[in-house]
Amino acid sequence: MGRRPALALLDILRGEGVDRVFGNPGTTELPFLAALVDAEDAPEYVLGIHEGAVVSMADGYARATGRPAFVSLHIAAGLANGLIGLLNARRSRTPLVVMAGQQDRRHLQQDPMLSGDLLGLARPAVKAAVDVQHARDLPLAVRRAFALAVRPPAGPVFLSVPMDLLTEDTEVEVPPPTPTPRTGPAVGLERAALLLGGATRPVIVAGDGVGRDNAVPALVRVAETCGAPVHHQPMADCLNFPTTHPLYAGMLPPRHDAIRAALAPYDTVLIAGAHAFTPHHYSPGPALPPGLTVVQLDSDPDEIGRNFPADTGLVGALAPSLDRLAELLRERVPAHTAKARVLRAGERHTAERGRTEAAARAAYSAAPLAPWAAAHAVARGLPRNAAVVEEAITVGLLLRRLVHLDRPGSYTHTVGGGLGWGIGAAVGRALAEPGRPVVAVLGDGCALFGLQGLWSAARCAAPVLFAVMNNGAYRTLQDTYEAMGGHGPCPGTELGALDFTQAARFFGIDAVRAGSADHVRELVSGAAELARPLLLDIRLR
Repeated sequence: MGRRPALALLDILRGEGVDRVFGNPGTTELPFLAALVDAEDAPEYVLGIHEGAVVSMADGYARATGRPAFVSLHIAAGLANGLIGLLNARRSRTPLVVMAGQQDRRHLQQDPMLSGDLLGLARPAVKAAVDVQHARDLPLAVRRAFALAVRPPAGPVFLSVPMDLLTEDTEVEVPPPTPTPRTGPAVGLERAALLLGGATRPVIVAGDGVGRDNAVPALVRVAETCGAPVHHQPMADCLNFPTTHPLYAGMLPPRHDAIRAALAPYDTVLIAGAHAFTPHHYSPGPALPPGLTVVQLDSDPDEIGRNFPADTGLVGALAPSLDRLAELLRERVPAHTAKARVLRAGERHTAERGRTEAAARAAYSAAPLAPWAAAHAVARGLPRNAAVVEEAITVGLLLRRLVHLDRPGSYTHTVGGGLGWGIGAAVGRALAEPGRPVVAVLGDGCALFGLQGLWSAARCAAPVLFAVMNNGAYRTLQDTYEAMGGHGPCPGTELGALDFTQAARFFGIDAVRAGSADHVRELVSGAAELARPLLLDIRLR
């Protein structure tokens, strides 16, 4: 039985599990809005006052729910405003389906106001961009977009839909959904077990694919079975291994020379679900030390051997592949050998964590508040089941070394580099996981880029604690400038004195200025009791 185009679109959204539409509307979206009003059981429309916040909210929501989020943007200008969020989503492999209304086709050749090259704008920031020109093609295009958004590597898919197409007096067929078959374990795991099981000094790099694919418990079993220390990939976007585990060795730095030094003591490495180490600052030479045996496992075949050669490359679903690898390793690594390795690694890592803890506690005496002390106070104040959304750049690096987290989904970040993601992403996560405390740790520059997201936080009464690390500068640029041998003040990096409590109150959000590290810890520990958003302004020296 046929359906009008707009109703067919809503049918597909419901069938794909879409219960919220994240958007900022304009005239070209009015036919879609009218369908939302008239239809029964339509998805809730979550309004943002800037497209950057809209896409970020969808990003946080998709990560928390594990399914694609749907975004509605307004024509060329709205799409352009949302591009930063789409670049972040593509880099972080967040599945989104993004629809923008194009101008009416009946006068599009006349270059009407607001029209533009939507596909040309979108293509660099998405997996695919589709121009829907016929109502009969809309249902199939939307079905394909949802399927493509989750196919490895996951990411955003864009659809351009002219406004008059949704109002056509015609009926279109809605194709039923096709269940996606589950991918099984990789082929060749016996070879991987032979290499890892025969290693004297094995090590593991846990990539973001592990966290995205809910494979953390399986990776823990592999690590314990062979007694291998585990590093997070550089600037990891999520929790891929429990930071409380004795085998956890911390995050690899985002430079090839530092990665090479960290992996030099080992003879064999398992790299699971990592996007080629994503270096930030250039350093000469390869990421991997010479002579290191490499076992690489990924759900995306394009990752195998992408930036470094692998002795064996495996393609398959991460969780079942790692589960099977753990079984094979039990036959090759004696239990007493694995246990001894875990004990040795645990002693070494406990000592390292003790030194980090001592450095942070020593900073408590500084005034104004030192970054180490602020990061420590947040880490120790986190409620047991908190979800941390981090976009704090310099303080975020310290926070990663101090958090005690073991629940998958308890830490999210974006390696995309587009500032302003954190506020919206925290709101999206709070909407997806009601009842779970959400703590957003933000740099002051990052907060300025995404400030409009506070409007949505207030409107949705999202119980998020926004902790703004307020040092009045783009500190990461200043640090890098000094490391490069720069002398004198770095131009364009001073933000000056900023009062984020005033900004929060403008949007209708309660705000507090932290008086000390203990005050920060107390307020963060109360995140579980919030019924509405709260902003914490943390002044740093």
